[in-house]
Amino acid sequence: MSDQVLSALEHFFLRWQRDGEARRGLPLCEWEADWRSPCELDEPKEGRVAWRPHRRAEPADFTAMNEALELTLHPAAQALFGGWFSRPVPCLYKGLRLEFVLPWNEADLDLLKENLIGHLLMLRKLKRSPSLFIATTRNEMTLVSLDNESGQVWLEWLDSGRRLVLAPSLPAFLERLETLPQ
Repeated sequence: MSDQVLSALEHFFLRWQRDGEARRGLPLCEWEADWRSPCELDEPKEGRVAWRPHRRAEPADFTAMNEALELTLHPAAQALFGGWFSRPVPCLYKGLRLEFVLPWNEADLDLLKENLIGHLLMLRKLKRSPSLFIATTRNEMTLVSLDNESGQVWLEWLDSGRRLVLAPSLPAFLERLETLPQ
């Protein structure tokens, strides 16, 4: 499963880069001296830096998080969050505009883990099955999530608990994503 996720994500990033760079060149983001990333390609110019998603040489370790939660994160989630660094990536899924959530650097991965823990604890308190948010939508109460048990990708309404299956797996979801300009 992990290899399928990494391969599907790499193919999506290649499509995103090809489409985006053909339209407007490399994406730029605000440069922060104390928030560096292996995604950065050049030295900053006028407070901005060119970047691309960056595949990690070694996957991130989620053992401590798994033990703290007494829950094993789905392998697809571990591959997604632990395999790449990136800025949020805008895209479409069947007309739904979303932004993929990935860490920019190691410190951002730690923050992401904290947010995922908070999300999982909230779901536990509400007696809902565990899910991991993987993308945001324009509505702050609606997330794209990975079901931690089945690996399905859902559109999840946090306020009501309603869940709609978008794809049977994360690789299937990634293959159907459409690119949007950064």
